[in-house]
Amino acid sequence: MAQYADVIEIVTPAQAAPGSRVDITVKIKNIYSGIISILVGGAQEYGVSPWPVIDFPEQWANVNPGATYSFSGSFIMPSARVTVHAYSYWYCSDGSWYFDDELTKVINLQELTSQISEFQILDFAKV
Repeated sequence: MAQYADVIEIVTPAQAAPGSRVDITVKIKNIYSGIISILVGGAQEYGVSPWPVIDFPEQWANVNPGATYSFSGSFIMPSARVTVHAYSYWYCSDGSWYFDDELTKVINLQELTSQISEFQILDFAKV
Protein backbone atom coordinates (compact mmCIF):
# COMPACT_ATOMS: atom_id res chain seq x y z
CA MET A 1 0.00 0.00 0.00
CA ALA A 2 1.30 3.39 -0.97
CA GLN A 3 2.30 5.90 1.66
CA TYR A 4 2.33 9.03 -0.55
CA ALA A 5 2.33 8.16 -4.29
CA ASP A 6 -0.28 5.55 -5.25
CA VAL A 7 0.11 3.88 -8.67
CA ILE A 8 -3.56 3.65 -9.64
CA GLU A 9 -3.48 2.56 -13.30
CA ILE A 10 -1.28 1.34 -16.14
CA VAL A 11 -2.75 2.11 -19.57
CA THR A 12 -1.39 -0.13 -22.34
CA PRO A 13 -2.82 -2.20 -25.14
CA ALA A 14 -3.83 -5.74 -24.17
CA GLN A 15 -1.57 -7.14 -26.88
CA ALA A 16 1.19 -5.99 -29.23
CA ALA A 17 3.14 -7.38 -32.17
CA PRO A 18 6.83 -8.24 -31.64
CA GLY A 19 9.05 -5.30 -32.61
CA SER A 20 6.23 -2.75 -32.40
CA ARG A 21 6.31 0.35 -30.21
CA VAL A 22 4.12 0.03 -27.11
CA ASP A 23 2.90 3.29 -25.62
CA ILE A 24 2.29 3.26 -21.89
CA THR A 25 0.72 5.71 -19.44
CA VAL A 26 1.20 5.29 -15.70
CA LYS A 27 -1.23 7.21 -13.50
CA ILE A 28 0.02 8.07 -10.01
CA LYS A 29 -2.07 9.80 -7.35
CA ASN A 30 -0.69 12.02 -4.58
CA ILE A 31 -2.39 10.72 -1.43
CA TYR A 32 -0.41 13.05 0.85
CA SER A 33 -1.93 16.23 2.29
CA GLY A 34 0.58 18.54 0.56
CA ILE A 35 2.38 18.98 -2.76
CA ILE A 36 5.03 16.32 -3.32
CA SER A 37 7.48 15.42 -6.07
CA ILE A 38 6.66 12.05 -7.62
CA LEU A 39 9.00 9.96 -9.77
CA VAL A 40 7.88 7.14 -12.07
CA GLY A 41 9.86 4.04 -12.98
CA GLY A 42 9.08 0.99 -15.03
CA ALA A 43 10.49 -2.32 -16.19
CA GLN A 44 9.59 -5.17 -18.54
CA GLU A 45 9.59 -8.71 -17.18
CA TYR A 46 9.78 -11.39 -19.86
CA GLY A 47 12.57 -13.81 -19.00
CA VAL A 48 15.72 -11.71 -19.38
CA SER A 49 17.86 -10.32 -16.61
CA PRO A 50 18.20 -7.53 -15.75
CA TRP A 51 14.70 -6.43 -16.69
CA PRO A 52 14.79 -3.77 -19.44
CA VAL A 53 13.58 -0.36 -18.30
CA ILE A 54 10.69 1.58 -19.79
CA ASP A 55 11.59 4.99 -21.19
CA PHE A 56 9.65 7.86 -19.58
CA PRO A 57 10.87 11.16 -21.11
CA GLU A 58 9.29 13.10 -18.23
CA GLN A 59 10.18 11.05 -15.13
CA TRP A 60 9.03 13.27 -12.30
CA ALA A 61 6.52 16.00 -11.47
CA ASN A 62 5.33 18.12 -8.55
CA VAL A 63 1.80 16.90 -7.84
CA ASN A 64 -0.88 18.68 -5.81
CA PRO A 65 -2.62 16.85 -2.95
CA GLY A 66 -5.33 14.49 -4.18
CA ALA A 67 -4.32 15.00 -7.83
CA THR A 68 -3.40 12.25 -10.28
CA TYR A 69 -0.52 12.73 -12.72
CA SER A 70 -0.12 10.75 -15.94
CA PHE A 71 3.40 9.79 -17.00
CA SER A 72 3.76 8.66 -20.62
CA GLY A 73 6.45 6.36 -21.94
CA SER A 74 7.14 3.58 -24.42
CA PHE A 75 9.13 0.47 -25.16
CA ILE A 76 9.63 -1.98 -28.03
CA MET A 77 7.62 -5.18 -27.67
CA PRO A 78 9.88 -8.24 -27.39
CA SER A 79 8.96 -11.58 -28.93
CA ALA A 80 7.41 -12.76 -25.66
CA ARG A 81 4.55 -11.91 -23.34
CA VAL A 82 5.54 -9.01 -21.06
CA THR A 83 4.60 -8.14 -17.50
CA VAL A 84 4.93 -4.37 -17.13
CA HIS A 85 6.01 -3.18 -13.67
CA ALA A 86 5.27 0.47 -12.81
CA TYR A 87 6.84 2.04 -9.72
CA SER A 88 6.29 5.26 -7.81
CA TYR A 89 8.80 7.16 -5.68
CA TRP A 90 8.43 10.31 -3.58
CA TYR A 91 11.05 12.96 -2.87
CA CYS A 92 12.03 13.61 0.75
CA SER A 93 13.46 16.75 2.31
CA ASP A 94 16.68 14.76 2.94
CA GLY A 95 17.34 14.89 -0.82
CA SER A 96 16.51 11.23 -1.54
CA TRP A 97 13.84 9.46 -3.60
CA TYR A 98 11.97 6.71 -1.72
CA PHE A 99 10.15 3.76 -3.30
CA ASP A 100 6.44 3.80 -2.51
CA ASP A 101 4.22 1.64 -4.71
CA GLU A 102 4.10 -0.87 -7.59
CA LEU A 103 1.47 -2.08 -10.05
CA THR A 104 1.76 -4.69 -12.82
CA LYS A 105 -0.04 -5.38 -16.08
CA VAL A 106 0.41 -8.14 -18.68
CA ILE A 107 0.72 -7.43 -22.41
CA ASN A 108 0.23 -10.51 -24.58
CA LEU A 109 1.80 -11.16 -27.96
CA GLN A 110 -0.43 -10.27 -30.86
CA GLU A 111 -1.19 -13.30 -32.97
CA LEU A 112 0.26 -12.83 -36.43
CA THR A 113 -1.89 -14.16 -39.25
CA SER A 114 -0.38 -15.13 -42.56
CA GLN A 115 -1.52 -13.09 -45.49
CA ILE A 116 -2.13 -15.01 -48.71
CA SER A 117 -1.95 -12.95 -51.84
CA GLU A 118 -4.72 -13.21 -54.41
CA PHE A 119 -2.30 -12.04 -57.10
CA GLN A 120 -2.63 -14.12 -60.27
CA ILE A 121 -0.91 -13.97 -63.62
CA LEU A 122 -3.75 -14.22 -66.09
CA ASP A 123 -1.94 -13.53 -69.28
CA PHE A 124 1.68 -13.69 -70.25
CA ALA A 125 3.54 -13.87 -73.47
CA LYS A 126 6.89 -15.53 -73.94
CA VAL A 127 9.39 -13.12 -75.44
